[in-house]
Amino acid sequence: MSVALIYDPVYLEHDPGSHHPESAARLTATLKVLEEKGMLPRLAQLAPYAATPEDLALVHHPAYVRAVERAAAQGGGYLDFDTIISRGSYQAAVMAAGGAMRAVDAVLDGEAQAAFALVRPPGHHARPTRGMGFCLFNNVAVAARHALRRGLQRVLIVDYDVHHGNGTQEAFYRDSDVL
Repeated sequence: MSVALIYDPVYLEHDPGSHHPESAARLTATLKVLEEKGMLPRLAQLAPYAATPEDLALVHHPAYVRAVERAAAQGGGYLDFDTIISRGSYQAAVMAAGGAMRAVDAVLDGEAQAAFALVRPPGHHARPTRGMGFCLFNNVAVAARHALRRGLQRVLIVDYDVHHGNGTQEAFYRDSDVL
């Protein structure tokens, strides 16, 4: 089975601070394990692309997307007590959403049978009009809408985090095309 890995060092540029549990170390540790186990050469390493404002609008209100971009351009800030924007957050976040979309493209275009988007910031708490719970844009929700746009009729999202992906639920609550 061919498996694609979508990753870019830009994901390390989202910096909520060294005290924050959602840090770049999560990705570097994953890459280290993949390397130590000899997996990296066995993966088709594909570059992500940046999600456009139109792509993000598949899930997020355009005013919210602009607010995240503006906050990053101004040096960062807090969306809530645990959701932090740094100078590099917007670029990392649009690349994370684009990385998830690139994973969909890789499978649908036959480049790989499966794809692993190793991206951050994470996304399952990001709601259509605001980020929360460390999440800026809902990467998997954008990717699911992208898959539908590409012609799939139904999408299943399996979120195996330790707690509820409320942003993903909100994005698809009334949508029978996504479970």
